[in-house]
Amino acid sequence: MLHKNHQTGIIEKIQEMIFSQSLNSISFDDAITKTYFFHKLISAVGIPTIYLDFDLLYSGYVASNILPQSENLRLYQPSEQTWNTLLVQILDEISKEQNIIIIDSLNGFYNIFTNEKDAGRLINSFIMLLVSIGQKTKSVVLIGSLAKFKKDEGWVLLAVGRHVIEINKMNRLVLQKQDSEFYLTLFDQNNSKKSALKLSHLDLF
Repeated sequence: MLHKNHQTGIIEKIQEMIFSQSLNSISFDDAITKTYFFHKLISAVGIPTIYLDFDLLYSGYVASNILPQSENLRLYQPSEQTWNTLLVQILDEISKEQNIIIIDSLNGFYNIFTNEKDAGRLINSFIMLLVSIGQKTKSVVLIGSLAKFKKDEGWVLLAVGRHVIEINKMNRLVLQKQDSEFYLTLFDQNNSKKSALKLSHLDLF
């Protein structure tokens, strides 16, 4: 168990990191780490959160009572058929009140638009619309993805094969485990490390 002041300090540093930009891309090595990190973040920060669960893992954990659903969380399972209506609803909500919008995951987001020839441009447009409307209330968008860095290609989504989105004025974060310790690392546009936050383990919140 970490000391309460240490816990609070790490939470504040994570908040400072993700709220420094309206858009954050967070890459993970595996789906379980991604889901658990987002769950702990929601519980610790306490800001109203809209969770768009495209890969359904988090929803499954909540439905089976493996993870409790936070009071400040609105959990959705978007599909190609429901997406447009849901998007309008979310845009209305974030125009009125500050929210964290979690897109989990970018890999799953692509999967619901497999029939679209220009899915990449379409998804980028949706994300930028969320960011634009959310700026009024200082809302932030967090895009989770399962991705690996390839020397000649940059950050590539696992299974999907597409690249992680590249947008100016966006935080690029990576959560990785190294020698039993977790590190949340911030990269610049050239994929050089700017800073790193040692989390020790994911039950730190």
